[in-house]
Amino acid sequence: MAKKIGKHAIVIGAGIGGLLFARALADCFEAVTVLERDSFADSHEPRNGIPQGRHPHGLSAGGCRALEALFPGLVDDFQACGAVKMAMGLSIRVEMPGYDPFPHRDVGFCSYQMSRPLLESCIRRRVQAIANIAWEHGCAVTRLQHDAGVVTGVVLRSGRSLPADFVVDASGSGDLTLRALDEMGYSQPRETTIGVDLQYATALFEIPEDAAYDWKALVTYSYRPPEGFNGVVVVPLEGNRWMCSLGWQGPQKAPVDRESFIESVQRQRTQTCYHAIKDARMISKVTGFLFRESRHRHFSELESLPKGLLPAADAICTFNPVYGQGMSVAALEAEAFRELLETWESDFHDLTRVFMQRTDEIIAGPWNMAALPDLAYPGTRGERPPNLRQSLEFGAAFTELAARDPGVHKLRLEIIGQLKPYRAVTSDPVLMKRIQAVMVEMAQQEMAEAVAM
Repeated sequence: MAKKIGKHAIVIGAGIGGLLFARALADCFEAVTVLERDSFADSHEPRNGIPQGRHPHGLSAGGCRALEALFPGLVDDFQACGAVKMAMGLSIRVEMPGYDPFPHRDVGFCSYQMSRPLLESCIRRRVQAIANIAWEHGCAVTRLQHDAGVVTGVVLRSGRSLPADFVVDASGSGDLTLRALDEMGYSQPRETTIGVDLQYATALFEIPEDAAYDWKALVTYSYRPPEGFNGVVVVPLEGNRWMCSLGWQGPQKAPVDRESFIESVQRQRTQTCYHAIKDARMISKVTGFLFRESRHRHFSELESLPKGLLPAADAICTFNPVYGQGMSVAALEAEAFRELLETWESDFHDLTRVFMQRTDEIIAGPWNMAALPDLAYPGTRGERPPNLRQSLEFGAAFTELAARDPGVHKLRLEIIGQLKPYRAVTSDPVLMKRIQAVMVEMAQQEMAEAVAM
């Protein structure tokens, strides 16, 4: 049994990150209080505090494994509630220029697809069953209390103060943490931002009875850089539904009803999605969403951090939702935090710095796999590394080799699925030579095509 290292911990935010960190804290604190500004109604509708709740959410195989480690049997809960099991490499049809589709292969591991409300409610029920976790919803935290460089609790909008030995900021924006750092005289973390200005339009469809495809989910990328991102995603949800989402950069007019939505889908590079939904019954309104930028705050670089405070999940890093990484990264962070708590022998307040270093390791792979493709588009805002072209060419060659070789395909999906780190590629000299050979081959082919033109 884990040792108790504190009396009271507070978690700000009851989203995925907040729920998971509350679970991690419960074994080591006498009491944990979760504070949430939304109200929890018995509804399958997305909460107001989750602006992307009506759009597709991805849970990677690595995220699924981390959730199961935190809540043994949670995957069984997902299945019992109707979540759709996805065999990675086999259940998802991926279409991109040059690969229509990418080869279908069963790589031996799976994930689960469901709506955000279902995922959150399954986790919330597990957390609510833990005896020493209390809940207060419908209340907002306005600031963090602190004294002599130590965070000592929170102040609610009502004016009430709640003392705590430890506060986790899983509120999403991280503004509470940044304000507290400023008030206490600490430096602000360096931020890396990548502005994508990605627009979404999403609608729900009833899956037709005669739908017979070799895929459960569909991802279509319509254009290569520099034209700008444009694509469509179809994912299955509980209740025999498809969630279909268009994404684009630029001035494209957003669809507002079934007719304009179907027309927009028909303009995609392939017609796979169009043929799937053109006769399907739309069972929702078209919902829009704008994602401005990915952001990584480098807390690990700060010389000193306040005691009693831990920013977590989106307060540290937000990802372009196209890549479906955010929830899984939060799960991996919470799992790593729990492991640290179980084995920590030093001053508890030193754990924050070690945790921030661990989050850098967790974030590195997903960030690089999202950041480099996004920076290929001229309209993307952000500092481009001097080796960007070489890195993009390396990624394209890795993808091409994965299309040819089932073993490399499995490794690529293990990295995308956050089961293995990116260094599984770069630390393998044989694989690196193979990828470099494909880079040369692709460069020669591009040169030959340019000459032919």
